[in-house]
Amino acid sequence: MFSTKSQLQRRTPDNGTDREQFLSLLVDEYLNSTSYDAKSQVLANLANFAYDPINYGYIRDVGVLDVFLHVINTENDEKLLHFACSGICNLSCDPLNVKYIQENCGWKPIIQLLNRNNTDIVANIITTLIYAYEKPEGKILDAESLLKIKDFEKSEDKKVANLAAIFLQDVSGLN
Repeated sequence: MFSTKSQLQRRTPDNGTDREQFLSLLVDEYLNSTSYDAKSQVLANLANFAYDPINYGYIRDVGVLDVFLHVINTENDEKLLHFACSGICNLSCDPLNVKYIQENCGWKPIIQLLNRNNTDIVANIITTLIYAYEKPEGKILDAESLLKIKDFEKSEDKKVANLAAIFLQDVSGLN
């Protein structure tokens, strides 16, 4: 459910932790934890916070997007990649986040995740590209990546096939 600032304030006790501070604590926990389970859980929580646009500014301010990009650039674990891709997907509706990704990571490591066998990761990446492609930072795919997405139209996973078809339809409408 999307929130407003007044709804957040009503739900936060007088002595409670505000949203920005809580997100900052989660980022610190992710960065300082040596436990795989803790990192997984924190990354999942951060991806869930990325669902609500009210959090976008906080997420940029405290480095959540940086954590997602770091995971995509350095991790090979499917679960961590899935949570990071989910978070980036949730954030890519916002042009400021798309611009931030472009300026701080580029699209190459994100697009390379289309080569994963995990259909949830692939679906998140295609959805991210659907959101990002129309932004000024769009036109981010090379011909090989477009062909890969075209191949996904034939995927047995209907979610991936449908997302690929939507993306390709959107791209053809832009050219």
